[in-house]
Amino acid sequence: MKYLLLVLLTASPALAQKEEIFGTGKPPNFREEKMDARFTKSKFSKLLVAGTEDPGCVQLLGGLFVALAEIAPVIHRRDENFTLPPELQDAVQTQLSTPGFPAVAYLVAMVRRIMIDKRLPDEWLATATALNKKVKLIDLGKLKMINEQILFADSAYFTIPVLKDRYIVEAVNANSAVTTDVIGAFRDTYLDRDVAWGGATLLDIGINQPKGKNKKKRYRDAEAEELVAVLQWIPQDPRMNQVNLLATAPVKVDPVTIYVRLQSKQYSDIEKFHRGQRVLIKGRFWEMNKTVTELEVRDGLIFDDRDWSSGVLLGRPQDIATCPVAINELTGTAPQQPGGFAH
Repeated sequence: MKYLLLVLLTASPALAQKEEIFGTGKPPNFREEKMDARFTKSKFSKLLVAGTEDPGCVQLLGGLFVALAEIAPVIHRRDENFTLPPELQDAVQTQLSTPGFPAVAYLVAMVRRIMIDKRLPDEWLATATALNKKVKLIDLGKLKMINEQILFADSAYFTIPVLKDRYIVEAVNANSAVTTDVIGAFRDTYLDRDVAWGGATLLDIGINQPKGKNKKKRYRDAEAEELVAVLQWIPQDPRMNQVNLLATAPVKVDPVTIYVRLQSKQYSDIEKFHRGQRVLIKGRFWEMNKTVTELEVRDGLIFDDRDWSSGVLLGRPQDIATCPVAINELTGTAPQQPGGFAH
């Protein structure tokens, strides 16, 4: 059986070629295998459907639903890997696992079940909704989205830093011997892509209606009465990871403004979003300016993008161990467990 790997959500500009970023562009084909059948028959799987009030099981299921919700928006076509913030990855591995229960393997099995069925089961969503009254960390909007359908990104590795890096390498720094239209080739490769971009700050969300004396549209390029989100993404100082012995001033970096033409149907309650909130957007990357400081995304969905960098408490192993379903029914007690971490 070919297992999914957990990949840290730190895609690097070192990805050098189109194929390394996007792969074949076709979603992997998930087929039912022996391990999937074992998962479906497991006590854990049955509890996902039935729900629970057991304190240890609430922590276990709730914590895995927290991780699953963060995986949902960045499921991609590139390969069978999925991405998870490193702090959540660490919490699943250290807080939700016990010597007799490999939480990572069960998270992998949950993702596989969704990919095989092509959606999150209704019963799982109902259980997550009930659990979140106590857990309060599950992003139900992200789970509602994959309950309706899985919306693939082309590649979780295609981030704004990668876009900016590739533009400099392939377009700006192209040598004088190149006779092809490098800008046109770049646009053909990187535009018109399904993206899932996090780490941006919300500046505002509003209806694109004419304002002022001249009746100009509030947001250019958007249709009248269309809902538009304006985001700002600020690049890191390139010297951030260097020792600044001379106490030199930070390098000035130009922020990137992202105009997101939103779908009328959203899975999160956008009326509760506030200016300055960190958000993640999904949609079709449609346009960019010549300096890659203005981007346009269409058919957009917007979600909260929680900052997990301060760590998170999903559960305590001693409590997890009291949950009756926290037993390994996937692989027995063999030390080699499915699932792993790739960087």
